Amino acid sequence: MSRVYEALQRSQGDKSSASPLVPDQSDTAANTAAGVAVAAGVAVAPEPIADASWLEVPADRVLHPVPTPEQRLVALSDPDGHGAEMFRVLATRLAHMQSKRHLQKLLITSSVVDEGKSVVAVNLGLTLARRCDCRVLLIEADLRRPTAGALLSSKSLRGISEWNDGSLALKDCLYQVRDMPLWFLPAGHPMNEPLPLLESGRFSKMLEQVSAGFDWVLLDATPLLPMADSTSLARLCDGALVVVRDGVTRKKVLNKAIASLEKSKLLGMVFNQAATLNIDYGHYYGYSSNGKSGKGSKKHAQKEADQVKAASA
Repeated sequence: MSRVYEALQRSQGDKSSASPLVPDQSDTAANTAAGVAVAAGVAVAPEPIADASWLEVPADRVLHPVPTPEQRLVALSDPDGHGAEMFRVLATRLAHMQSKRHLQKLLITSSVVDEGKSVVAVNLGLTLARRCDCRVLLIEADLRRPTAGALLSSKSLRGISEWNDGSLALKDCLYQVRDMPLWFLPAGHPMNEPLPLLESGRFSKMLEQVSAGFDWVLLDATPLLPMADSTSLARLCDGALVVVRDGVTRKKVLNKAIASLEKSKLLGMVFNQAATLNIDYGHYYGYSSNGKSGKGSKKHAQKEADQVKAASA
């Protein structure tokens, strides 16, 4: 039995406290809060970012998110609730880690699809942006099936894909969430094969340039399996969080996914929809034991909760 599974088992068994993500040299686990081919075209070198004036986006690129219950953006819809508090705990732990080591670019991924990584990424971005007025950049790095943008806007947003094919300048891809130091770089239109772009020097240079003016950069990436996108992106990041959907993520799949990451990159696992508290946050899409998505049952919805608990591997 793997150390990862043992850690997960211990975290489910120990319900006496709510210790968040622990900064440790070993593998760690955290239960959170969430109630959830290069495009052909002209190759244009990324423009240099000389100062922070490019962060002043025009009014038509200011986002006004109005979350629905199904989107589970608790950091906006219920900022005083238990779910939002658990994201604050996670943000605090990450800030503590950042004070002890270089930690700016954070990869947020999952083992397979539909485990809630985008919901976690957006909630965490909103929470970090409210912490001491940190400047936060959320990058929709899942270029195959982007979903983070739909949580922040009802409109289609142009972004990385359009920058890549030369139809849009990088500075024109940036959006800002209203009244918050949170910026968003969308994926743009989906790409069938983004790996050549993600592995290119042009992309890594762009990431370094766009990250320069921020305290935190969150990359909402593809799942680790079966694509190699996140494994490639991890080399450009300082750490990674793997979102695990409580009660449905299969141990073998999770172990295989984590094995694809460098051990030094893994900060911990974020337990989405942890069932350690009997709090009903409403019906939304759940997952079957084979990892496929499906409509959540009433029984499943009743056991959904937000709880943070550390489990050292």
